[in-house]
Amino acid sequence: MSVRLLTVRLIKHGRYILRSYCHREIHANILEPNPLKTRCKRGFPLPSSTAAANATRVARSAPSPVSVLPRNGVPSSGSGLFRIGQQARKLFIDNILSRVTTNYSEELRKRATRKLFYGDSAPFFALIGVSLATGSGVLSKEDELEGVCWEIREAASRLQNAWNKDEISETLNSNFTIDDLEVGAPIAKGCAAVVYAANFKKSHNEAASELGHAEVPPVPSAVPTAASASTVWRHELMTPLQNMSRFVHNFGGSVDNILNYSQPSAASDFVGAMKREQELETERESEPAGLSPAMSPRLAGKLESSSIDAYPLALKMMFNYDIQSNALSILRAMYKETVPARQRRMNTAAEEWERLLQNQTLVLPPHPNIVCMFGFFCDEVRNFPDGHLLYPIAQPQRINPQGYGRNMSLYLLMKRYDHSLRGLLDTQELSTRTRILLLAQMLEAVTHLSRHGVAHRDLKSDNVLIELQDDKSPVLVLSDFGCCLADKVHGLRLPYVSHDVDKGGNAALMAPEIFNTMPGPFAVLNYGKADLWACGALAYEIFGMRNPFYSCSGGLAHERGELTYSLRNSDYKQEQLPPMSDACPPLLQHLVYNILNPSPSKRVSPDIAANVVQLFLWAPSNWLKAGGMPNSSEILQWLLSLTTKIMCEGRPQLHPSAGAATGQRAYVEYLLICSFLARARLRRIRGALNWIQNVVAP
Repeated sequence: MSVRLLTVRLIKHGRYILRSYCHREIHANILEPNPLKTRCKRGFPLPSSTAAANATRVARSAPSPVSVLPRNGVPSSGSGLFRIGQQARKLFIDNILSRVTTNYSEELRKRATRKLFYGDSAPFFALIGVSLATGSGVLSKEDELEGVCWEIREAASRLQNAWNKDEISETLNSNFTIDDLEVGAPIAKGCAAVVYAANFKKSHNEAASELGHAEVPPVPSAVPTAASASTVWRHELMTPLQNMSRFVHNFGGSVDNILNYSQPSAASDFVGAMKREQELETERESEPAGLSPAMSPRLAGKLESSSIDAYPLALKMMFNYDIQSNALSILRAMYKETVPARQRRMNTAAEEWERLLQNQTLVLPPHPNIVCMFGFFCDEVRNFPDGHLLYPIAQPQRINPQGYGRNMSLYLLMKRYDHSLRGLLDTQELSTRTRILLLAQMLEAVTHLSRHGVAHRDLKSDNVLIELQDDKSPVLVLSDFGCCLADKVHGLRLPYVSHDVDKGGNAALMAPEIFNTMPGPFAVLNYGKADLWACGALAYEIFGMRNPFYSCSGGLAHERGELTYSLRNSDYKQEQLPPMSDACPPLLQHLVYNILNPSPSKRVSPDIAANVVQLFLWAPSNWLKAGGMPNSSEILQWLLSLTTKIMCEGRPQLHPSAGAATGQRAYVEYLLICSFLARARLRRIRGALNWIQNVVAP
């Protein structure tokens, strides 16, 4: 900017500021609201004597300068920065509204400004949208366009906060314990934790009224009998290859002990067992249709225990082998698991832990594509259903004399989801649009992590959860933050001075720049694009192909004749990447190839990658063609149309059958658009459009 232009702008805006202080007709009614009118509008009638007294006092009092009110209507506590920011926003709005030259301009300015300062941006968006559509040129400067983008981000953020709001995290307090939950059947298990279906305890009459029955059967005991255990878990104990982590716990060894078990013989036994299981299932299907559930207790028990309506929550219990049985020590050691938690002060120990780590640990704000973790707490390890079969070594000795676990551990209370990404892809046939929406949601989640300085470091299809919606596209969320990097001091650039520094989990999907970095006094692990690289590898799975960085060379693959070999993330070349399926559009294929570039400097950033998919879904088709680069006004008009769509149509709705546990739902399309608008910047959108033009250019 030249000195002359800077001087002109300073004089112009200085004169405007002086004029705004001398003539306040526009904002007189906004900055000094009538308390009588406000109270009556809210539905609280005043007594006649009080109303008359207030009206007389207001009429006699002279208008005095009042600071600008914030959006919630509560004055700030003397913050100078807040007043400066509100004054700058007022000047920006007045500067735009003053250019409207119609017969109703003064009334329009009053109404729009009044609603703007009380949090309603609809009149402002309508005015700007009409002016852009008619080409009147109300907005002509780049900083003014970015100012409108700021308003769009604020409006989208408010709507997104309404979607993310839930009642459970607000009601959890320091008195919450494991005794307040009804724990159901196990639904997942890994090498470090087990997940159970759960729900809040209800009285017998409340449960009967909700289910519509006269009586509710008693809750089954947490200690299963030997007969039921052998019936339910019979085929799951056939071979250690079916569940590697369970084999480790049952035999108390490490993963290396699996090599002592013959892989070919184990694979043969497993294939034979699966054939016998399929024969039993065929016999069950051939039974009469009117068969009583009591005659098939195993099948009925599984269906009942897996009902997401009966158990809409998920309780994750971490395995504790070597941490002292006190809450502060456990939270210090497992704080990474709690990064996405919404309620962070559920007990006194958590408050002390927050004070110790608040200067070092980042907290991840809620997002539609991040797992909904209501809160966490520490409590004693209980004898939950099938614990003696799933994790006997992790149990304390008071439950299992052969166990090595401690008496206390960390519990994470989360929303329960229907599938993992791997389970969804294996069980359902998805359309191309659904697969694109899944990829877009994953990129939005990674972008949210990157914007807040968090790296997941363990992305894989088992750590991506899916929520199914009736006749709608599924919702995708990232879960399991036990290996994440949430360091407020170093951010996404972690010093790597020795091999003792943890690089994260899942070495097969570790980005090349992380995998190949060697420790040294000046070595740094840059996780800025590491999660994005893992998303590119998972894109192959989303579009129905084998992950090129996974190999199938074990005994089971040999038995089935499915031997495959993978690329090594340490030394692969971009030309070696296999072609993607035809289900993936060509533009997104180029995006995946770019994301999987071994050199991080040649990859796009996470927000640019997410913008490319969003533009592919919602932008005009001519923008995706050669020579179709739009100007800033056209981009802003498109953003305003998307904002209008989600503000008018995308209001969240409470699911009728899931209650407060699942919270408010909305279409996946609206969630994606809202996430995009909440971070929309013209410069980044133009960056994504430039990348698209470089790809489609002849």
